[in-house]
Amino acid sequence: MTSSNCDSPVSESSDSNSIIKHWFYEHTIDAKKRWTPFSFVDSQALEEAFTSHDSHRSIITTDGGRFDVNIPERIRIPVYWKGENSEVRRCSWFYKVDSRSIPYEEGIADLLEHEYQEALRTEDWHRRVELPNGEQVVFHDANVIVHFQQKSTPDNWGTPTSPISKPRVVKRGIDDFNIEDGDCDKIDHLLFMVHGIGSVCDLKFRTVEEVVDEFRSIAQQLIQAHYRTAYDEGEVGRVEVLPVSWWNSLHSDESGIDQKLKSITLESIPKLRNFTNETLLDVLFYTSPVFSQNIVDTVANSLNKKFGMFMNRNRNFKGKVSLAGHSLGSLILFDLLCHQKSLVVNGDSHENVEAVKLVKPEVVRHKVLERTQSKQIDYRVGLSGTGQPLMKYPQLTFAPKNFFALGSPIGMFVTIRGIDKLGVDFRLPTCDGFFNIFHPYDPVAYRLEALVNPTLANVPPVLIPHHKGRKRMHLELKETMNRVSTDIKTKFMSSFKHVTETVCALNPITKNVNHKAIEQEVNEVIDKQLNSEINQGKSESANDETKDSNDNLQLGQLNQTKRFDYVLQEAPLEFFNEYLFALTAHVCYWESADTILFIVKEIYNSLGVEADKEIPQHSLKIERPTLKSSDAPQTSTSVERR
Repeated sequence: MTSSNCDSPVSESSDSNSIIKHWFYEHTIDAKKRWTPFSFVDSQALEEAFTSHDSHRSIITTDGGRFDVNIPERIRIPVYWKGENSEVRRCSWFYKVDSRSIPYEEGIADLLEHEYQEALRTEDWHRRVELPNGEQVVFHDANVIVHFQQKSTPDNWGTPTSPISKPRVVKRGIDDFNIEDGDCDKIDHLLFMVHGIGSVCDLKFRTVEEVVDEFRSIAQQLIQAHYRTAYDEGEVGRVEVLPVSWWNSLHSDESGIDQKLKSITLESIPKLRNFTNETLLDVLFYTSPVFSQNIVDTVANSLNKKFGMFMNRNRNFKGKVSLAGHSLGSLILFDLLCHQKSLVVNGDSHENVEAVKLVKPEVVRHKVLERTQSKQIDYRVGLSGTGQPLMKYPQLTFAPKNFFALGSPIGMFVTIRGIDKLGVDFRLPTCDGFFNIFHPYDPVAYRLEALVNPTLANVPPVLIPHHKGRKRMHLELKETMNRVSTDIKTKFMSSFKHVTETVCALNPITKNVNHKAIEQEVNEVIDKQLNSEINQGKSESANDETKDSNDNLQLGQLNQTKRFDYVLQEAPLEFFNEYLFALTAHVCYWESADTILFIVKEIYNSLGVEADKEIPQHSLKIERPTLKSSDAPQTSTSVERR
């Protein structure tokens, strides 16, 4: 593997005329090429292997171990998931297309560099370089270099067959790119994330690999901000996050399900019907005894395979493993974890066993019970009482430390399976921690605490703090509105009193009017609205004291007698219309800094590492990877979101 540390390497040359060769890889999106630079650490490792001419170093691990680069073939290969190999180049010269910077092929870049150095030596800048494809690059001076595309051949009337393109700007070096330092070698924890319905995970139509990339990037930035002291001292490094996909297996050509659905699908409203077949029907597939077995097997096998690959590539890893699932993915993991065996190796329970040394996978067989709510279907019921159509559940080769359910319908599915109560003794056999995280407007999410203990139904979920450690803008706005409402009431009553006194003075008939009764009626109307807003604010602020009262609640063993229903704070814009933002609320978790920080803190709390008490608010900005559909050359943008 690539040898690196948490510090960025020095990559500048003392010779101002020399060029730094940096390695790039290509993305092909909508038939457009988008080139992204490797991190400084990865590019340096690739350059060292390239210049060493060592055949044993032809394959270099990059991106924290998630990709391999074959230097002779110039391809980048994903390690933990199936995907297209991408082209790799050793770059130094670029030309602009719109706002995108595209590197020249290595041979052409060497030619341009040779001409550039000759122009510097002779001080003769009026040079015209012919390219192999017939195009030209003209050197006007050291800073003005343009690329003229090949002229179109005129027709019989002398008219060009295509519009004449403007000359392209040519750039030397990597100054226009925002290049990351590279992943830290120290991995503290491994987190697997399972997607929900459909082949895409959010409204940007990104795959699980893409959204997990952003999740991982934000997590590392939050670690560096909130654990700055421990990070600088080398006590913490990073959390590795790997995606787990099951959709492609279900909808593969081997299963034939898509072709069968196509043959029976009506031709009207095709886009809506295709959307239903590719996404919403996944829920029905999982409730089918035939297809649910395929889904569970795919997830379990993928987890075991990727865990084994990770351990082989990171032999010094001593950390724990956690699982996270979004939407239907959380239900799949929940059912899988409910049917795991309580692992005991050499007399120790699973809490004290290294994950890599666990038992060989096998199938758990539980007693089959018949439920009165559905007499036609036999349900396989776990040791603690959860049910699912008769299935064989594979065993994982590791014991998860925590399970994070994001926007999860677990509570609803458990209920419709005929289970009224899980009970305070219910727990996941091999997993200690469970956290049910949801957005308040998420239409798919359900609570779970009431299923463990019905008396918890009226206890509000725990409010997840903002990642900057302050109240959200809309909560502050509510408090401001309450103060403004009070001021408006005072001014209104003052004006109303003045008007009534004036009217009474002008009209003797109104002298007998009961002014106190009128004032009392107006007060009741205003107070009713004001109290409604205040009570809503109080119900939310009460969450701040919820953790202190956990000792008085019977929370059961699902999360080691701790709370496990956690709610996000809605964003300021979402506050104004909860129905409008219901759809975005269900897919917000992948890029929610509040969610990611909560998961990071729970992971490091289990390691006994505390976050810094204060963080530099002015400098805490989340750098998010640019959308793949963007043409911007930068690899990250600075924005602030949930």
